[in-house]
Amino acid sequence: MKKILLVLILVAGLYWAFKSKDAPVPSSAPAVATPAKPVAGKTFNKLFPSSAEGFEVQFTQEKEGYAQADLLKNGKKLAQLSVSDTQANPSARDKFNNTTQKIAGQPAAAVGSMGTAILVAGRYQVQVRSLDPSFRANDREAWIAKFKLGDLQ
Repeated sequence: MKKILLVLILVAGLYWAFKSKDAPVPSSAPAVATPAKPVAGKTFNKLFPSSAEGFEVQFTQEKEGYAQADLLKNGKKLAQLSVSDTQANPSARDKFNNTTQKIAGQPAAAVGSMGTAILVAGRYQVQVRSLDPSFRANDREAWIAKFKLGDLQ
């Protein structure tokens, strides 16, 4: 009788041990909020620099969380300007984690050899990508600074 009781206790203990491994473990970590919906692309258009001094800003793409324009001079495409909401793609912020470079007071990073970007308010990426070799890093930085960055804060 003792052996049967011992086997039953052992079986019940094993059952309970394996069942509890499948149960969710309570956590003291705060719940992660559901990300807000990305900003509509057309709302970014007003943030782009204006056409001036022989340069033309020509909008080329607009979708949820993204707006893009070409920068032209005398009809020649020099660069591509963009603003994107990284809310739907948080890994896009990773390149700014360890940067010490700043442009217009915002963390900055190179994007390949032809691009420069900043992260505004920990969420919005403003990027200028050279389409012509004559448009250099200092030109990209100057054009990033021309965006209306205060409206993204």
